[in-house]
Parts: sequence; C-alpha cells; structure tokens
Amino acid sequence: MSLNILLKKSSTCGKYNFSIYNHSLTMSGLNQYILEVLYEENKLNYLFQKKNPISKKQRKLQLQKFLEDAFINREADVVDDDIRDAILSNENETYYSFFAEALLARLNIDYIDDDLITGVININENLTKVSTGADVCMFSETNLVLGEAKFYSSLNQGIHSIIKDASFKSKLSDYIKNITSSDTEIVLKGITGDICEMTVDEIKKLPLTLSGFVLHTKNKKNMYNKTYDLIDKIEIDNFPTHYKIHLYHLPIESKNELIFKAQRMALDLITAL
Repeated sequence: MSLNILLKKSSTCGKYNFSIYNHSLTMSGLNQYILEVLYEENKLNYLFQKKNPISKKQRKLQLQKFLEDAFINREADVVDDDIRDAILSNENETYYSFFAEALLARLNIDYIDDDLITGVININENLTKVSTGADVCMFSETNLVLGEAKFYSSLNQGIHSIIKDASFKSKLSDYIKNITSSDTEIVLKGITGDICEMTVDEIKKLPLTLSGFVLHTKNKKNMYNKTYDLIDKIEIDNFPTHYKIHLYHLPIESKNELIFKAQRMALDLITAL
C-alpha cells in the first residue's frame, strides 16, 4: 500500500504549496494503510526512540497511547461495544488531535526526510509554549519541520482551523523573529533526551517546512477547490526563500470508524504480546 503526493494548488503569492495525497486505495484499504503506518513495530518505535531496540514493555506503553484511558491494563476484557460507546460519549477532542499528530509525524518521515526524529526546539523558550509551540517538531542534520495537525469532520473546517487560527502563523512568525534576532545557540532536544546545539547561523541555513495536515471525513462531492484557495490567506512577513509551508489533507470515509479500528487494533496487538 502506498500514497503519492501531488501538487494540487500553489498560492498566488508564490511562497506556499498545497499538496494532496493521491491514492488508488479503497476507503477500507486507506484505513488499513493508516494503521499499518502507525502501528508497524519499527515505525512506531522510530517516533519514540530511533536508535534503540524496543522491549515488550515499551511496545505496550507505546500502543497504549492510542487507547482510551479506561481501556489501559484491561485490554483483553474490552469488547467492540465498549469501544463504540466510548467513541460516542467522548466529548474530548484530545485523542483525535493526538491521532492526527502521530500520523503527521510518520508522514513527515516518509515524505520529507527519513532521518527526521521527533523532538523539541527551544528558542528563548518561546516555541515550547502552548500558544506558539508546534504540535509536531522534527529535525535531522539537514531539515527542520514544524507541524500542525487537525482531525475534523470536513476539510473546510480543518483548513480554517489551521490557517485562520493565529497559532498557525504565529508558529512560523515567532520562529523567524527569534532566529533572526537571536545571538545565542539554538537547542534541539530529541525525544530521548539527546541535545543538539546549533548556532544561529547554522540553523538559519536549515530548510524549514511548516507542515499543516488535516485528517477529515471525505466530501462526497469532492468539491475541494474552494477550500484550497484558502492558502492565499496566509501572509507571513520576512519569509526566507528556503522555508516552505505545505498543507496536506487525507479524506477518510468515517472519523468514528477509523478511531474504532485504531483502538481495536491497538487492543489486539497488546493482547497478543
């Protein structure tokens, strides 16, 4: 199973791209692809600890991150109705955002740079705050990626949430402002605690991609062009030519059905350990 990214729309300002995933999978096949991308043991472990082998205990803890809290440590007892009831009664969108963020991180590795690792960037501590911190921060020796992920019932709602929410533009504006005005070292901290310090001049030269991603319910009429035009609303001052903004979206058949399958698969994988 595979997805290919094709350029769908370029902003009239010439700075940004809007990309879509082009695939020939059925909706059921797409769900399976998403879960394989997330749950395959080596791929999932990569998001947590790139170079270290995984233990059975760590595998369980990683898979449990995709479960409702009420299911943790009683995985073998959870039946399908329990999952569906939890989905229908769940008013907390945190789980859905986490799922989209995890998928975005995996896709960044597959499509931007397969040496990317998950981490935290620290520029005078500004980008680690909730108001200006990226959902997904990833870096390698040659790339830096800040990501914003949304899981919505429609593409239009998701794109509006990314583009019209000040957080999307503030992430990059704040980054540019601090990089260009700073004379200190920038700290990149890997998720395992490894720390890489770079000078301002070094990090200024790194290609940076702000990747916005919306996982959403499929529009039956596939009328997305009007939504794509929203990228013309993005305006960021002093945008360096080697920085890029990519907006991706992936339409699925049913938000609830995908989450049901995600939790069912995680439960079954834990039970089989």
